[in-house]
Amino acid sequence: MMKQATMATIACLAGLSSVGASSAAADDRELQAILAKQGCVPGSTNQTELSPAVTAYEVICRGSGRVLTIVCVDTNCRLQPKPQDN
Repeated sequence: MMKQATMATIACLAGLSSVGASSAAADDRELQAILAKQGCVPGSTNQTELSPAVTAYEVICRGSGRVLTIVCVDTNCRLQPKPQDN
């Protein structure tokens, strides 16, 4: 009986996590496309909400250590150019 309860709990949690993952994947599709185009596998990501509709992501790419800044307005994301050292 205990084994069945444990399996049911695991199945429930897996179902909940997949629901969250699918909605998150839909929301960050453009962000993921930019990372793929840049050949960046994220090592760490810092997310800053600038306003309710604008979010900035600072992504450190695994391996290269390259830092990408991506700003999303709602679901429209753009890679920000690297600042010039003038």
